[in-house]
Amino acid sequence: MITSELDNCPPDEVREASEIARRALALFGVVGLGLGAPHSEIYSWLREENLWDELSPSELAYVSAKEPTRKQSIDATWKSEALAVLLWSLEKTEYLPAITEQCDTSIFQELLPPYANISPSEFIASAKRRPDDVLIGMADELMDYHWQVRDAQIHSKPTDLDIEIIQERHHAINWVIGYDGAPWDDVTTDT
Repeated sequence: MITSELDNCPPDEVREASEIARRALALFGVVGLGLGAPHSEIYSWLREENLWDELSPSELAYVSAKEPTRKQSIDATWKSEALAVLLWSLEKTEYLPAITEQCDTSIFQELLPPYANISPSEFIASAKRRPDDVLIGMADELMDYHWQVRDAQIHSKPTDLDIEIIQERHHAINWVIGYDGAPWDDVTTDT
């Protein structure tokens, strides 16, 4: 019998709302740092709110760095697109801008602690997610957009689609739906 690496992956399983909520809070810290929030405040908040262990290895490297690289900071700001998908997945917002528009990061402060009038533990406890079929439908839609932009790149065709926006959103929804059961840093965006 021939086996592959994929045979060792757990089956796809949509993640629980509380797991998505913890991921959103940790990612909010990363995005905030990328957007210029004081490092000491982000570091302390993640520690104090027991979110430190929610950071992925790449996020941990970024948050722990005394002097993050420019690329790390740019990558962190792009994660705002993933955060928007997580919040949409949790029904915290209907706001998910058009696929050609970057998200408005100011909405995060309206929805997420420590700025919103809710503690991290309350945010997690009150989390609920959209139905599986809606989440899977979004994953299919984002995969289609991702294929369209890749096809345009391969064939040197013009497109108004933005690969960075699509890739971050596709990554986030694939994590939400448990694509290949992969952890955050290892989620793929196959097309």
